[in-house]
Amino acid sequence: MSFPLSIDDFKKFVLLNINNRLGHDVRAKVLPALEELGSYEGLCDKLKTNIHEGINPDEVSDRQQVFGRNYVEQKPLTPFWKFCWDALQDPTLIFLSVASVVSIIIGTTFEPVECLGWLDGLAIMVAVVVVVLVGAIQESSKEKQFRALTDKASDDLVNVIRGGQQRQVSNRDVVVGDVLVLSTGDIIVADGLVFERNTLKIFEGALTGESHAISKGQFEFKEKGHFDVPADLDLQQMNVPGATAEERMATYEPTPDKTPLVFKGTEVQDGEGKMLVIAVGTNTYEQILLGDKGDDEEEDEGSGRSILQVKLDAMTILITKVGALFGGGIIIVLFIRFGVLFAETECCKEQWNNAVHNSQWIGFLITGITIFVVAVPEGLPLAVTIALAFSVRKMMTDQNMVKTSSACETMGSATTICSDKTGTLTTSMMTVMQSWVAGSICDPKSVGGKYSDEVKSSISHAMTINTSEKTDIVPKTNKKVVDGKEVEEPVIDPNTGKHMIAYSGNATECALIKFVNQLNGFSGNPGDASMPYKSIRKGYPESAEGRAAITFSSKRKRMSTLVAWETGGFRLFTKGASEMVMSLCTTYLDADGTTKPLDEATRKSLEDTVINEFASLGLRTISIAYRHFDASPAGDDGSLPEATESELVLACIVGIEDPLRDEVPDAVQTCRKAGIVVRMVTGDNLATAKAISRKAGILDPAKEEAGEELAMTGEQFRTRVLSDQNSETPERCIIQEEMDAIWPKLRVLARSTPTDKLVLVTGIQKSRLVVDGYTRQVVAVTGDGTNDAPALKQADVGFAMYINGTQVAQQAADIVILDDNFQSIVAAVKWGRCVYDNICKFLQFQLTVNITACTIAVVGAAVLTESPLKVIQLLWVNLIMDSFASLALATDDPNRVPGLKEQLLDRKPYPRTQALLSKIMVRNMFVHAIFQLLVLFVLIFAMGDVCEAGASVNECGGVPYWKAPIDFNLRSGRPADYDLINLPDDVKCINPYKEADPSTYWYVREMSLDASGDTFEGAIPIRQRTYCEEQHGCGERSIHMTIVFNSFVLMQIFNEINTRKLHGEMNQFKGALYNDWFLYVMIGTLCSQVVLIQVPGINTAFGCSGLDGPQWALCILIGMAELLVHYVCALLPYEWIPLGSWAGSMDDKTLDETNEEIRAEMAAKDKGGATPGDVEMSGVPQQVRN
Repeated sequence: MSFPLSIDDFKKFVLLNINNRLGHDVRAKVLPALEELGSYEGLCDKLKTNIHEGINPDEVSDRQQVFGRNYVEQKPLTPFWKFCWDALQDPTLIFLSVASVVSIIIGTTFEPVECLGWLDGLAIMVAVVVVVLVGAIQESSKEKQFRALTDKASDDLVNVIRGGQQRQVSNRDVVVGDVLVLSTGDIIVADGLVFERNTLKIFEGALTGESHAISKGQFEFKEKGHFDVPADLDLQQMNVPGATAEERMATYEPTPDKTPLVFKGTEVQDGEGKMLVIAVGTNTYEQILLGDKGDDEEEDEGSGRSILQVKLDAMTILITKVGALFGGGIIIVLFIRFGVLFAETECCKEQWNNAVHNSQWIGFLITGITIFVVAVPEGLPLAVTIALAFSVRKMMTDQNMVKTSSACETMGSATTICSDKTGTLTTSMMTVMQSWVAGSICDPKSVGGKYSDEVKSSISHAMTINTSEKTDIVPKTNKKVVDGKEVEEPVIDPNTGKHMIAYSGNATECALIKFVNQLNGFSGNPGDASMPYKSIRKGYPESAEGRAAITFSSKRKRMSTLVAWETGGFRLFTKGASEMVMSLCTTYLDADGTTKPLDEATRKSLEDTVINEFASLGLRTISIAYRHFDASPAGDDGSLPEATESELVLACIVGIEDPLRDEVPDAVQTCRKAGIVVRMVTGDNLATAKAISRKAGILDPAKEEAGEELAMTGEQFRTRVLSDQNSETPERCIIQEEMDAIWPKLRVLARSTPTDKLVLVTGIQKSRLVVDGYTRQVVAVTGDGTNDAPALKQADVGFAMYINGTQVAQQAADIVILDDNFQSIVAAVKWGRCVYDNICKFLQFQLTVNITACTIAVVGAAVLTESPLKVIQLLWVNLIMDSFASLALATDDPNRVPGLKEQLLDRKPYPRTQALLSKIMVRNMFVHAIFQLLVLFVLIFAMGDVCEAGASVNECGGVPYWKAPIDFNLRSGRPADYDLINLPDDVKCINPYKEADPSTYWYVREMSLDASGDTFEGAIPIRQRTYCEEQHGCGERSIHMTIVFNSFVLMQIFNEINTRKLHGEMNQFKGALYNDWFLYVMIGTLCSQVVLIQVPGINTAFGCSGLDGPQWALCILIGMAELLVHYVCALLPYEWIPLGSWAGSMDDKTLDETNEEIRAEMAAKDKGGATPGDVEMSGVPQQVRN
C-alpha cells in the first residue's frame, strides 16, 4: 500500500505550524503549505481515508508498515555489568587498576612472603572494586527509580471510525488516516487535524505554555491589530524600525481564534469533534522534541561528566606524574649511591653477593613504586562517588529525583535559571484572584463570610448553572500498578494532608466553580459529592425541561443559559468579557440582596477601579449577570434570541489568572541572593507574563523603567538574534553580538516558540560577555511541558516537574522535581554547592596527607635508604583512612548543620574556570603538611638511641654509642645503614675475611668438632655469612618507628576536623556533631588505630609494636597539636599565593574544548536522527527580516 505523502511531509507541516503561530505568519507560510498538501479534503484523498467513513479495518497493518506504530517501545533496563563497565572507564580507575596489578606482581615475585608485599596492590584493587560497585549500584538504582516514575504508558481504548462504524480500539493500534472521535476529558494519543464543524477546545499548556484552551477547526483569523489587553502591548513589541502603531496594526495579526492542528499529549477540555490522524508514535511532535530517539534516555542517564570531574581527572593525572617523577628519581638516586658504595668498597659492598645485593636493588624498585602508589590519590574517586551518591539520596528527601549524577555538582555553579511559567512558576490552574461583589472589591477567600446567604446563592447559581457539566473539580491522581493491574491513587498535598486538586474540562469554568466552593465555605477533598456546585447541578441538570442556551463565540465573548427557576418563572444566567456583559446590565446586586441601578457614574467607576485595575494586574476579568423572566423567552425550537441578553443584573466581576505558586517569590529572592538570575520564558502573552514576573520578583518595575531589565516577545527576540529564522537548526544561527546586547537584561520572554528557549539557552552558554564577574554562564532550565524538552536537554542542568510535567520533559531532564515546587530548585542549588564543598574538603585532606606521606617516603628513601613508614602502614594512611575520610568529609548535610544552608546560598556561584584549590586551601594544606613533617623528622632523627640490642630489639644492651636528644630510653628503629654514622670506627663494620689480615678472623687449634674426638685447626672469619643480609621493608618491629607511625596517623585524624572548614573559619568544631558519618569515622579510625598498634598478630602484620601509656600520651598530644595549628594557620595571609593549572583551574580555551568533548560524548550515545534542536524556527515577514 503506497501513499503520495511521507512521514517527513507531515513532520515539516507540524513544525511549520508550531513555529508560526501569529496570524500573519499563518497566512504567509502555513496556508500555502496546507494547499500544497491538498488542503483538508485533499489530505483525506492522499491518505486514502474519509472523515465520515474512516479507513478500511483491513489496512491497519499496511499503514503501520508505512507510517509506523503508535507505540514507543521501552528499552530493557541496562544490565548491571554495563554500569560496572561504564564506571571502569574513569581514567583514574583505569590507572589504579594497572598500578594494582603491577604492585601485586612485584610484591609476590620479588619480596619475601613474610613482607606481605602483595597486600598494597590487593588493597588498591579492593578500592577500585568498591568505587565501581558503589557507582554501578547508584546508577542502576536511579534508572529503576526513573523507570518506575515515568512508566505510565497505558493501553487505553479510544473511539475511532473504521469502515463507516464507530468502534473502540487500543490507542496503540491507532494509525495514520484514522478518524478519532474526541470528547471532553480525552487525552489526545496522536497528532492530527480537525477541520469539520465541532465544539472542541484543547488545552495545550504543556506544549505551548498557553494557560487557556484553544478552539479547534479550520483557521479563523482575528482582525488585524487586535491583540490581547493591555491594548496592543504585544504589537508594540514588534521589532519593525520606523513603523507606526497603525502600520503595525495593518500588517500584523494576532494568533487565530481557531487552529486545526492537534497534538499528542494534549487534553480535550471541552466539546466534541473528529480528528484526522497524521502522525503516530515516534513521528509525533512530542517525540520530535525528544530528538527522534523514540525511547527514554536511560542510555545516557548518569553518563554525563561535569567540569568538576574533568578537573579532578586532570589533577589526578598531574599528581600521578609527580609521583612517578619522584618515584623514578628516588630509584635513580638509590642506584647511584649503590654504585658509589661499591666503588668505595664500603661495608658489605666489597664484592657482589647475590644473596645480599639482589634483595637490595629489588628493594630500591619497591621503594620507588611505594612512593608512586602513595602519591596517587586513590581515595579521590571514592570520595566523589560517595559525595554524589549521598547527595542524590538526600535530594530525594528534598523532592529532587536526580537522573544524572553530575547535575548535582553542576547546579552549584548555576548562574541563571530559564524557567517556564505555566506549571513551574504558576499552578497551571486558573483561579479567581480578585472579585467585585455587591458594590465592593474583596479577597475571594473572605467572600464567604462577608455577604448574606441570598447574595452567595445568587452568585453560586449564576456561576454553576452557566457552566458545562463536563467541567469538574477532581482529585489529582497518579497511576500505579497493584497486583498486576493499573490503578489510580489520589495525590496527597503534603501541606494540608488532603487530596490535591485537578481540573477536568474548561479551565475558566473550573475557576468559577472553585470560587463557588470558596463562597460557600467548602473545605473537604476535591471530587467530594458534598461540594456546593454539585448540589446546585443536581437541582438544574442539563437535561431539565425548559433549559436553553446561547453558546460562546469569539465575536460575542459571552454565553448564556436559561433554566426553569425553583420559585417559579425562568432565570437567564450570562457570563463573559466584563465590558461586553456589563454593557448589557442595567442594575447590580447589592449587599442586602436587592438590586440598584447601574448608572453611568457607577459604570465608569467599575471600568476604572475594577475592570482596568484587575487587567493591570494581569487578570482576565469576567462579569457574571442574570435576569428573571416570568415566562420562557425561548422560541418554539428551543433557541434563545440574543435580545434576551438585556436588562441584566450584574452579580459580580471576577479577575482570574493562572496564579503564582506561593513559594515562588521567596525562592526567586533566594536565587537573587545566591547570585542566580531567574528568567521567565513562556508562550503566554506579554501582559500576563510581565504581571506574573513582577509578582514573582523576576522583573523589577523600577529597573525595567530604567532600562536595566527587559521583557520582550519571542518575535522581537528572534528577529534580533537569528541570522536565519527559517533554519532547521536556529541555535547555530545566533548573532552573538545581538544576543550579548539582550540576554544580560532579559528577564521575560513572552509569546515564545519552543525553540526560542533553546536559542536563548544556547546563546547564553556561548556568550563570553563578562557579567557580574563571570565569563561563563552555567544555565539551568526548568519546565513541565513537551515544549521545554529541547532546552532541557541543551541546558547544563534541566529540571522537569513530576506532578504536572509531561513524560517528554521528564525524559529530557537531568533532575525531576517531585513536588513541582520551585523551592525544590533552590534546594538543588544548595546541594550542588554542598557537593562541591564536600569534595573540596576531602581534596584538602587527601592532598595534605599525600604531601606529608610522599615527602616522608622520599626523604626517608634518600637519607635512610628506606621509608620510615612501611608499605602496609602507608597503605593504611593513604587508602583506608582516605576512604573513611571520604565518608566523613563528603557527607555534610546542609539540612542538619545549623547555618550551613544560609552560608551556601548567601555566596555567589563558583566560576567554571576557578581552580579546585583555593588560596585558603593551599595555605591550609602546606602549613599543616610542614608542621607534620617537622614533627615527624624530629621523631625520626632526634629520638632512638644507637646501641647494641638488649633483651629485646627495642632496648639497649649496654651504654649507647649515641644518645638521642629526646630521651625515651628507646633503641633506634632507623635502618642500620644510616645509624652506622653514629658508631665508633672499630664497631662500624666487621671487615670481610682476609688471610693476610689477622684482625678479620680467629685462628683456632685443636677445636673439638664432635664426640668422635675429631678436631679443627684453622681460621674462622669474624664476619658471619649472614652479616650483610638485611630484610628491606619488613624488618624487626620497632617501638621507635611505631611512635612515628602512630603520631602521623593521629595528626591526620585531628586534621580531619580542621579540613571541614574551607573559607578560613576559626571554629573548626562548628557543625561537626550534626554529621553522624563524621563522628562514626572519627571514632572508628581511632579505635582501629588502637587495635592495629596494640593487638598482637594484627600489629605484627602492620610492623608495629605495642605502646605504653606515656608513649600513647605523646602521640595523642602531637595529634591534638594539629587543632592549635589550625588557629595559627587561619591568621596567616594567603592572598599572595599564585594559583595555576596545577590547582585545578581551567583557561577559557580549555573549558570550551572540555565542554565540546562532554557534549560530543553525550551525543555519541544517542541513536542518531535529529538533535533536540532540529526543529524549524519560526519566521517573520520578509520586510521585518530585512
